[in-house]
Amino acid sequence: MTKSGAEKLALSNGFEMNIEVHSGLVPKDTVFIHGNLASNTWWRPALSVWQERSKMPPKIPARAAYDGRLIFGEWRGCGKSSGPASAAELDPAVLADDYILALKALGIEKACLVGHSNGGLIALFALLRAPELFDRVVLLDPVAATGVQFEKPMYDAFTAMSKDRNMCKTVISATISATIEPALLEEIVDDAFGVSKVIWHGVPDAIKSINIVADLQRIKQPVLVLHGDQDPILPIEGSIAMAAQLGNGTFLKLEGRGHSANVEDPQLFVEKTHSFLFGH
Repeated sequence: MTKSGAEKLALSNGFEMNIEVHSGLVPKDTVFIHGNLASNTWWRPALSVWQERSKMPPKIPARAAYDGRLIFGEWRGCGKSSGPASAAELDPAVLADDYILALKALGIEKACLVGHSNGGLIALFALLRAPELFDRVVLLDPVAATGVQFEKPMYDAFTAMSKDRNMCKTVISATISATIEPALLEEIVDDAFGVSKVIWHGVPDAIKSINIVADLQRIKQPVLVLHGDQDPILPIEGSIAMAAQLGNGTFLKLEGRGHSANVEDPQLFVEKTHSFLFGH
């Protein structure tokens, strides 16, 4: 792969993951897992912040030697990745295995990990299934360790969103508690509206019966759980509990932020994430 670019990564299980790799911006390889109805586009504002940081005079000598990569990977049926053959492939454990195989295909022996929303839950499964591959971890407004149980009106909303792009835009816009660039919003909506059809109900079904609370103590990596106090989707209490249940968890409330600080306030997101993962 080129220094910075995108490609389809063919995994040993037959899945083709669309990944973006951006080199020279961080000290260690760091893998990013997006949320439901999302794509690598959701990391673009944060990528811009990291790119700007790289142009600043180094505060420490090690800055000049940054050789880590930001690695964005789209899970099954999202963005440009290949789609699932059935809803069973949307189980968080299956999606976690895809990222584990992606690290191995890239020859990565150890990486930091960042997960947003349902990507946070997938990240937890990856930590449980292959702890030797991961270093420090940041979870942004993650799905709780007890999953999410959506009521029928939400399922109906997912159905309506899947059929009407304007409806999809209205709902997606309501989850972003800030004004973002119109072009970015349109791309985010296009990516959401374009997911594989099985995702609309398949992901809610896959996470409604999840309960990995008893497993969290087995995760020994340092984990920072960030959660916006204005999140309209996932209750902050789930993240507070998760941080306490993890073997080495820390919780930080993001004042005045919603469900997606990575696009709402990428400067803040990068500041907290970079400092926790890399110590400066």
